[in-house]
Formats: sequence, structure tokens, C-alpha cells
Amino acid sequence: PMASSDVVKMTITVRDPAKHNEGMNAYVTYKVTIVTDAEGYENKHVHRRYSDFCWLQSELAAEFPGLVIPPLPEKHMVRRFSEQFLAQRQRSLEKFLVRIAGHSTLRSSRYVKAFLQSDSLEHFKGVTSRKPKKEMSLWNWATAATASLSSRVAGGPVNRPKTEDDLRFDEVKQYINSLEPQLVAVHKHTHGLVEKGREMAQALFDFGLAFTLLGQAEAGALGDAMSKLGHCADNLSRTTADEADKEMEFFDEPIQDYVRLAKQVKLALDVRTDKMNTYESLLSEQESKKAACDRLNVAGAGDAPNHSQKVAAADEELRAVSAQVEKAKEECDVVTRRVFEEIERFKCEKLVDFKAIVQDYVQMQIEYNKRVEDAWREVLPTLQGLISPQTDGAGSPNAQPHGPDTAGFASPTAAQTPTSASAESFGLAEGAVPPAAPRMGSLDAVSDAEGDGAANPTPASESEEENFV
Repeated sequence: PMASSDVVKMTITVRDPAKHNEGMNAYVTYKVTIVTDAEGYENKHVHRRYSDFCWLQSELAAEFPGLVIPPLPEKHMVRRFSEQFLAQRQRSLEKFLVRIAGHSTLRSSRYVKAFLQSDSLEHFKGVTSRKPKKEMSLWNWATAATASLSSRVAGGPVNRPKTEDDLRFDEVKQYINSLEPQLVAVHKHTHGLVEKGREMAQALFDFGLAFTLLGQAEAGALGDAMSKLGHCADNLSRTTADEADKEMEFFDEPIQDYVRLAKQVKLALDVRTDKMNTYESLLSEQESKKAACDRLNVAGAGDAPNHSQKVAAADEELRAVSAQVEKAKEECDVVTRRVFEEIERFKCEKLVDFKAIVQDYVQMQIEYNKRVEDAWREVLPTLQGLISPQTDGAGSPNAQPHGPDTAGFASPTAAQTPTSASAESFGLAEGAVPPAAPRMGSLDAVSDAEGDGAANPTPASESEEENFV
């Protein structure tokens, strides 16, 4: 949970991605709006490029080593101006700034304030740019390498016993190293679910189109039923596509964001490892300098005329290295405390976020499947109301209602044309003309017609019999 100092009203939104220029010079800006009562800030909006977000992340990492800097979406060179891509990047950039605003240490940075408030960010970058490190000449590099090697050979590695912080850090590192691949695996499958949903949406569209065309080719109630089935599938294709978009935004993207966040946590752990390595290297050098001073003191003045100068120089080197050791120890302790605090913060936020992510996903599935069930139920009465025409022994139509027949929904093959299939279903010889089927209306009308025909059969006239023969 956030400390009391973290409870500050600071609402940040990222909206309105706008493309500028064309070709190789094309880029996108985002409107960043801040509404806050934080001291030193004012409500306003600025326009920032993706590179500005990258600059802010880099400056925060350099200013606060050991803190977990929020992640940014990856760079893309393909389809980077598509509407879907810009919408996803917009949400990720907003999440980046919201995390910074919720972190009391990060939001206190002058770089954050300049990013959110400055109308001339490029000028600020130029004024505050860090001086690049001077390139080490080949001679200086060889000298430093030789000195480091000689100090290690002379003093040997420092067998420093592990402290409680070291043991705790090892546990944290093992936890993150085992967590990251699990998050990657979860994201792989969540993304697969979203893609399957989009494939299902396309399949429902194709299914609906096929049955709609079939309904247009059929006459009467059967055609109406097939058309209704096709329209239902078409509507469900749009519903499924919308559901896939929602799952992408509220399920897939948050999981992917945590994959990125885990990588940022590992970067913070790497900072602590580097600080510890620097500290231990300086300890080894300090031991080497102490050994050199001891050798000079034991040897005594002897016949060396500049012995006192050598002792003074060795003592000065030892004091300089000892000062570096103290500074390195302080920096390592600061980073260690930051890392432990950030890990606890990460675990607390992960618990809250994953609970919300999974609950939202389950609720979305319940609502989506309820809409699908309701849509199919609306079609079912129409299908159940279809009447299958049959003939009895006297040749009079005997229509009986039947339930859904899955075989009736199979696509006809090339060998089964609608005409031949109809002839076979009526049991007629090849070339015979089937009797006219009764018009499919209400079940009551058909039942009444059958009853009247059975009670009062009307004999055919001779001329009619001859024509029939």
C-alpha cells in the first residue's frame, strides 16, 4: 500500500495520437494532460513524442539507481501508424505515467516535472544533458587493467561473508528469475485466446453469410429460418470481435505489461549486483594497498634514498582507495534498501492488479456467453417450428413437426444437388414429379387440413383419374 505521502491527487491521461509528416520523417505525438493539486504543478496539457517518454525513463533510471522504473512499450517499425497500434501504445504510455505519478520518489524528479509541465522540453534536455564520459585511451586502459590485475594477484579476492541483506537479495533474485518465464508463458496463452476469439469472429461471419445465402435460395419457412440463422451468426461475429478487443485491452495487455515490469525489476536487481561488485573490487584493491604499505614499513629505510617518499605515496593511495570503499559501501547500501522496498511494492501491486485482471476476465466471459446463449435461443423456436412434409399410405400429406436435425445443416456436396436430394427424400423414381408440398404456415392450420382430409375423403373424377394415370 502507498504511504501517506503518496496520497496526492494527480490524474494523468494520454490521448489524441496525431501523425506528423510522411515517409521517413513521420512521427506521432500524444496529448498528455495532468490535473493535480501537487505542489509545484499546474493543470495543463502538453504534446510528447514516444522518444520523449524514452528520455524520461532513461533519466529516471540514472537519477534513482535501484528503483524499478515503469516499463514502456517496445519500439516497432511495422504498422506503427495503424489505429489499433496507436491505441495500444497510447494505453501503455498512460500506464507508464500513472505509475510514476503514484511513486512519491519518482514524481519528485525534476525530469518528471519538466516532462509534464515544460513547453520547451527540448531546451530543457539540452541544458540538463549529462556529459558523455571521456573515452579511455589505449594506454590508460592498459594501465588500469594492469593495475587491477596486479592488485587482484597480490591481494586475491575478498572472501567477504554474506550478510543478511545478501541472503535476502539472493532470495529476491531467485523469485524474479522464476517469475518472469511464468509471466511470459501466461501472456503467450492469453494472447492465443484473444487470437482464437478473432478467428471465431471471422468463422461466425463466414458461417452466417453461407446460411443467409442459403436462405435466399430456399422458399417459404425453411428459407426464412436459414436466413434468420445466418443473421444471428453474423450478429454474433460482431459480438465476438468486440469481445476479442475487450479481452485484448483488459486481459492480454495487462499481462504483457507485467512481463515488461518484471524485466524492469531485473534491471533494478542488476544495479544492486553492479554496486556490490564495485564495492568488493575496491575492497580487494584496499587489501592490496594495505599489503604494499606493510611491506614498505617492514623493509625499513635501508639504502633506498626515496623510501620515505614511497611510504608517503603508498599511504596516500591507501587513503584514496579507502575513501572509495566507503563511498561504494554507502551507494550499495542505498541501492539495497531501494531494491527491497521496490520488491515489496511490486508484490503488493501485483496482488491487487492480478486480482482485478482475472476478475474482469471471468466477468467478461460470463457476460459474453450469456449474450451468445440468448442469441441462439432466439433462433431455436423458428427452427423447431419447421414442419417436415411426409406422405402416408393413402397419398395424403401428413406433416408432423420435428426437432432440430443436425444432418439438415450439413453443406451439400457436389454429388447431392438440391433437386436430387429432394427426389430421394420423397421416395420418387428418377424423373417423377413430386407432389406439391403444403405451404408451411402455422402448425394449427396444417393440423386442421389433415383432419378434414381424413374425415371426408373426396373421390377423384374419371377424367382426373385418367389424367393422373
